Amino acid sequence: MESMDDLLAQLKAEYQQKDAGVQPQEKPLFQEQLVDLPLTDPPTSESPAKIPDWVSTAQDRELAEMRTEFENKDQEEALKQQQELEAEQKRVQQQKQKEREALTQQATEWLKNLSPNSAEGLWFEEFSDSYPSKLEAAIDYLQALKETQS
Repeated sequence: MESMDDLLAQLKAEYQQKDAGVQPQEKPLFQEQLVDLPLTDPPTSESPAKIPDWVSTAQDRELAEMRTEFENKDQEEALKQQQELEAEQKRVQQQKQKEREALTQQATEWLKNLSPNSAEGLWFEEFSDSYPSKLEAAIDYLQALKETQS
């Protein structure tokens, strides 16, 4: 902004020029700024401060390292979950296999003790007709008994 003395000198010069009959050069006392323009920092003769490339590169490298670390952790967690799931499935399968072996043993004993001429023996003979073997029929029969008793 101009100083007060400069403004007074400008006014005096304009007044004297009017008296002399010379049209003064119109220079507004204050500069008008367009209202529609967004408020920004005044332009400077210097170029805006530029971030050195090495800073950006260092930040990019650090971000890339962090991203890689997180991706590796995610992969490790996914692998761990997959291994836990497979271990659980294997455990369940082994448990079923043990139960099947125990039922097979029980069915074999039950068939040895079954009297073919008894009511139960005659019923079982008819029941086992739809199975590939009497052992399979006995396993299913004992499993059904076990489930109904639980």
